Amino acid sequence: MNLNQLRYFECIGRLENYTQAAQELHVSQPSLTNAIHRLEEELNLTLFAKQGRNIVLTDTGRQLLTVVQKSLQTLDDGVAAVVAKNSQQPITIRVGCIPTVIGTYLPKVLHEFEQEHTRQVSFELHSVTTERIQAGLAAKTLDLGIAAVDGREPGYLYHPLLKQPFIVIVAPDHPWAQRQQLQLTDLVGAHILTYTPDLLIGQKVQRTLKRRGVADQLNMMAAYPDEISIAGMVQSSSAVGLVADTLYLEAFNVVKIPVAVPEDLRVIYAMYQADNPQHETLRQLFQLFSQQDK
Repeated sequence: MNLNQLRYFECIGRLENYTQAAQELHVSQPSLTNAIHRLEEELNLTLFAKQGRNIVLTDTGRQLLTVVQKSLQTLDDGVAAVVAKNSQQPITIRVGCIPTVIGTYLPKVLHEFEQEHTRQVSFELHSVTTERIQAGLAAKTLDLGIAAVDGREPGYLYHPLLKQPFIVIVAPDHPWAQRQQLQLTDLVGAHILTYTPDLLIGQKVQRTLKRRGVADQLNMMAAYPDEISIAGMVQSSSAVGLVADTLYLEAFNVVKIPVAVPEDLRVIYAMYQADNPQHETLRQLFQLFSQQDK
């Protein structure tokens, strides 16, 4: 049994398809077939079974796949850590960031960090949704995430960066435009636009309204993906937007009114997996984040 066989087995087991595995691994399909046959003979185990024209993992194969995936991940992380520690090449930190932060707060901090670590660290930025950031961190295709999350997952390190409160937005000629503050109960009877429940922030809105006992009293249109969509509708209508206070709103002719809710609608965190090979670099970056808070 060798490392190539284990990598071949991991890919085939994950995809349960020889053709797709051959394409991903850039090897011939007969090579994969022979490697798996040799592995089964050596272990005296049946790892795959035919199902029509397809293959599926046996129960034994699934058990072995779990072991192999964990082992390969440990090996790859360890090699990456050693290479990063001893390499003369800059470390590249892959950052997934929600769009509302990637063009404002984040670039200044990352640029400062790069200046302090000249030719040692570079950043690769990706503007993506919170859901894709969480998936990227879990799959280790991202090293650092900047996103709004409600809870903290075990095995991750977090640092709060920004807080975005609940606000209401209205057109300048709306009857509420001169109000200094609103209660959630003031929204009863209004046509309210807010985020789709498919989004984490939309789910946070729904939970907050339920906790405050007003969810069933409000006329809500929860079908919008972001503040841009909501503000665009609000500025030319009598509708009311219930949103987080983000930089996106500055581009629209709307009035922002604070809402008397004791919790923030969105808290933006920096986060990474504690076992990330670039842990030391990310720890130093978190220290810089802390200095920005002072």
